This record gives sequence, C-alpha cells and structure tokens, in this order.
Amino acid sequence: MIRASTGTVSRFQHPSGWCILLQTVNMIKPSSYGWVVVTSAFFITYITCGINFSFGVFMLPIITEMGWSRGLISSVMVVVGIIYAFTLPATGSLSERYGYKWVLGISTSLLGAGLLLSSQIHELWQLYVYNGLFIGLSAAATYAVPVALVALWFRERQGLALGVATLGVSLGTATVPLIISWIIGICGWRTAMLIAGTAVIGITLPAVLLIRQPPLLSRQPENNSADTGVPSENAWHGLTPGEAVRTGHFWLLFIILLIFLTGLNLLMLHLVPYAVDSGMTPVQAATLLTLIGLCGIAGRLGAGVASDRYGAKPVMVGGLCLLTLIVLMVTLFPRAWSFYLFAALYGVGYSSVATMMVRITRYVFGVKALGPIFSLLMISDGIGVAVGPVLAGLMFDITGSYFSIFLMVSAALAGAAVATATLRPTRQT
Repeated sequence: MIRASTGTVSRFQHPSGWCILLQTVNMIKPSSYGWVVVTSAFFITYITCGINFSFGVFMLPIITEMGWSRGLISSVMVVVGIIYAFTLPATGSLSERYGYKWVLGISTSLLGAGLLLSSQIHELWQLYVYNGLFIGLSAAATYAVPVALVALWFRERQGLALGVATLGVSLGTATVPLIISWIIGICGWRTAMLIAGTAVIGITLPAVLLIRQPPLLSRQPENNSADTGVPSENAWHGLTPGEAVRTGHFWLLFIILLIFLTGLNLLMLHLVPYAVDSGMTPVQAATLLTLIGLCGIAGRLGAGVASDRYGAKPVMVGGLCLLTLIVLMVTLFPRAWSFYLFAALYGVGYSSVATMMVRITRYVFGVKALGPIFSLLMISDGIGVAVGPVLAGLMFDITGSYFSIFLMVSAALAGAAVATATLRPTRQT
C-alpha cells in the first residue's frame, strides 16, 4: 500500500510552471502580500486602460473598410459611458460581497470577449454591442476596483502603493496605442483586435488569480492624521454608502471628479485634432499622447510619495491648479512649443490627481465602505466619457474652434481646485 501511494504521488511531482508560481506566491507573508496585489493591479490597469485609450487608433481603419461616419463610430463611446455609469454602483457592492477577484475576473473576461467579437463585425449594431456593451460593462472594474483594492490593503505607504499600481494607466497610454497602431499597419485592424483580446485574457486573468481579499484590515483604528489632521479614531469607521450620499461632501467630491474626468476625456480625444488645426503634423500631434503617458509615470510616483508625507488633499489641489494653468496656456498660445509643454505637464498633473481620487475618497469617508463609495463617485467618469468628447465636438461645430471649450475647462478646473481645498473628513451623525 505504501508503494502504491508513493507511485501515485510520483505522477504529480512535476507541477506546471503556473502551479509553481502559485505555490511561491502562497509562501509570501500576509504582511507583504499587498505588493503582490499592487503588481496585479499594475498589469490589469496597463492592459485594460491602454486598450481603452486605443479606440481612436482603430477608428480610421474601421471607417475605411466599413464606410461608416466618424459621428456614428464616435457615438459608441456614449454607449460605453452610459453603461459604465449605471454599472459602477453594482460593481462596488458586488466586490464587497463576493470578492474583488471574481468581479475583476468577469470584467476582464468581458473586455477580452468584446474585443475578440469586435474583430469579426460586419454590421454597425455589432460594434455597439461588442464594443459598446461589452467594454462598457468591463470598464467599471478596470480602474475603480483595482485601485480601491490597493487602498484597502495598505495603511502605511499607501500613496506609493497607489502610485505604482496606477503606473499601468500611464504606461498603457504611452505604449499600447503605439503597439496596436504598428500591428494594424502590418496585419490590419481585425488581427490587431484579435491580438488585443487575446492579450487581455492571457495577461489580466493570471494577474486576477493572484488577487486576495484585503485582510481584516481595519478592525483596528489606523493613523490617518497625515491626511485628516484629526484624531485617528475616526479613520477606519467611516460611513456606509447610504450615509455618504446624504452628505454634502459626497456631492461636492462628485462634482470635483466630474469636472476633472469630463475635462480629461474631452482633452484626450480632441487634443490631436486641436494640435493639427494649430499647425502641427499628424505624427507630431500623435506623439503628444505618448508624452502625456510617459510624464504620467513621474506624476503618479511623485504624487504617491508626496501624499504619504503631506496628505492627499494638498497633492490633489496642486494637481488641479497645475492643470488649470496649462490648459489656459495652450488655449491662449496654441503653438508647437506650448503643445509639447502642455503634454509634459498635463501628464504630471492629470496622473497626480487621478492617483489621489481613491485616497481623497478614503480621506473623506474612511474605509468602512471604500469600494462601494468610490464606485458611486466614479459614475462621474462614465458621465465624462459620454459627455466630454461630444460637448467639445458640438462647441467646435458651433464656433469653428476649440478656444471656448478649452477656456471653460480651465475655469472649471480652477473651481474644482478651490472646492477640493474645502473637503474635510465626515462623521456619522
């Protein structure tokens, strides 16, 4: 019997590479596992956000083959934005109830399936379903859920952890659209879409499998005085989603994020046309997006480290002030040098604010229901995706330039900076 047992076990003495990886990961101490979660979040945001920012790269090849108008294809983003906004609250609640791993796994699978199916489209309705519906459903968990999870894993060096985790957004913006553009030039847009879908499934799903629920992190009060300036006993308890939405600070923060994210989506889509209209070549204008992504790396890491020392609110106010000034600069002085300077500083400014969004939410509402509350606030991103690009297009059609809408964005960002300075931690009443 002993020999039989030994023989049986011997068949499993050569585990696969994936099993070895899982065994190695399981040996990591719980106190250090947060950095595994950070690494997973990095790969998830790199692939998903990079592909989401690549929609414009696919646009012209699809138009050339299918003969659809830019307006029809651009309206897919309205579908994405609406679905994104409506599914975010459920995403946060489901993450808390069933686990972040399951929500992220389903979300990234939907993104991969949408891309694979989109590679085979021949009718416009298919683009709306496969690209608009599937990607809209997946968008809810490609940013809000990973960063909320990282924030829940860390008490100390939380800013650095968030900065590293969200580096994927900047690197994805800088590299994925260029890679996809190169593949389209060699193999065509359908093959590029297939490869993108395969990359989502092949890279993000393994990363999702490494995710664990945060420990009972916060059954003990944490020292949050660097952010709050108030005693730490209020740091963990925080508010429930129902209590949060009944506070003025929730709606003030919602408006702040709405202004920032609407401006972000507007500028990222219309920056290249604005630069070309101002005299830059299409190739020069396209490099602005790469510059934004690369400089965003410094912004995210710098904001993370600075927020650990000075708190989230000063960093976020500083980022919004920087965005206000540089948007005003490129509006008043649309020259080649100003566009390059704008791209570099915009990358730093926008990434620092984006990195602080979940931390400012934690600062105001605590961690008791951070995931669901942050998901509710990120409805503003869905609105920004749906409204920002369309608003800029309409203003351009009416006025013949981007001057008015860019000026409005600068003024709104200034107001958001002032409003952010008034935020305070909330208390249950």
